[in-house]
Amino acid sequence: MPSEHFSGHTLTKVRNIIKKGVTAPFLYRDKDTSGLAIRVTKSGANWYFSTREQNLLIAPFTSLGLDDLPLLRELVVALKKEAARGRPLDVMISAFAAGHSVIDAGHLHAVEHGDGVTWEVARDYYLEWAAINKNRDTVRGYRSALGVTPGLHDDFAPIHGKPIASITTSDLARVRNNIIQRGKNGEAKGQGIRQANLTVAAIKACFTYMINNPDLGLTSNPSRELSKALEKARVVAGSEHKRALTQLELGALWHALLSCRNETVRLILQLQLLTGQRRFTPTSAMKTAIQTDGPYDCVWSMEDKAHHWRKLPLPPLAASVVAQALRLTRPDSDYLFPKQRPRRTGDDMNGHINERTVSDKIEEMRLPGGVFELMPWNVATHDLRKSFTTIVKPKMSSFELAGRPMEPKEIVMITHANEGRQSVSEKIYDRNVYLDTKMAILLWWQDYVMDGYRLYCEQMSMKKAA
Repeated sequence: MPSEHFSGHTLTKVRNIIKKGVTAPFLYRDKDTSGLAIRVTKSGANWYFSTREQNLLIAPFTSLGLDDLPLLRELVVALKKEAARGRPLDVMISAFAAGHSVIDAGHLHAVEHGDGVTWEVARDYYLEWAAINKNRDTVRGYRSALGVTPGLHDDFAPIHGKPIASITTSDLARVRNNIIQRGKNGEAKGQGIRQANLTVAAIKACFTYMINNPDLGLTSNPSRELSKALEKARVVAGSEHKRALTQLELGALWHALLSCRNETVRLILQLQLLTGQRRFTPTSAMKTAIQTDGPYDCVWSMEDKAHHWRKLPLPPLAASVVAQALRLTRPDSDYLFPKQRPRRTGDDMNGHINERTVSDKIEEMRLPGGVFELMPWNVATHDLRKSFTTIVKPKMSSFELAGRPMEPKEIVMITHANEGRQSVSEKIYDRNVYLDTKMAILLWWQDYVMDGYRLYCEQMSMKKAA
């Protein structure tokens, strides 16, 4: 059983022996790193991890050369440490033989024995934590941005199944660039820039969680140096046509909603239109957020992504929409607009309607014969909110707050601003000094929309008469 410091001379000697052939197997041992060996048999030669306790094949002799000797010695050192812990070594050896570095092979070995986790496992841990500690809308967006849903799943190919300790900044940059490339290919919404930036933000949040949970096995944060998209968004053809909906177009929308067969979708879009909120806000409204026993007919409480709250007193038309929703909602659901069909086997149905179902109705209006068929851009649910802010802003000086005319920017009291937070020093109040002002603004907007509806009906009557 010869032993020597493995070198180029050793490898040449073994190759010559293989050419000549051998009658019986024998082992060459490395004096530099005990445990590293080359086993020569009649059928060829292989690299081995060979000790008194174990004799494990690492890889065929011809697959590794002189330049790989330092890596083989590094691997054998790592194998001896893990063998001393009584752990099977097959995962580390097979990973190294498959082309992984010693470090990455060690990370896969750690995952196998519970000292680390793969990307998918760590990501799901984070989303489970976020579901408890973050706003529902935020978690929904993060699930999509982190590749859980089919839309971005393939973009995460560079880190699929990879131990988080092996993930590098370059891996994450490739994920970001995959999204941008799909945008360039016309396969992603817009140009992919905004989606890529949302994914970068979600990745950073996810890895911040991982680095602060030592049991996951991450010792450095590869997302720290990850930047947003380096490309700048180009002006999209046709975007110059985008604008707020006119009063007549708002009236046409209301008219179209009245004939919507899905009453839940109709009520959601009517509530969104009359209050200027995001699509997801009415879609995910809780029954407990509705107050109907105070000084106003109906007050709607809503929570934003940072757990801030604001309250809106609803004008009569919006209040009637909520009243109808309360009559229709199911007793077994916590939501004002409960889901309409199970999403998985065993679903308890205690969730809100899919927001995609709501958007489908607006998209239907863009089809031939729809009220938005001739619009120069694709009208979406966000245009309801955009129209509210664009039209109401210049009118804000008509309303008073604390005895002074309001400024255009103060429209945020309807669309964004918070008035309370669940914390040590703040509470959520059922009534605040702004409710009267909010009611005046929303009443003006209700009248504006209804005047548009009357104008549209008159125009329709004139066309029929002609």
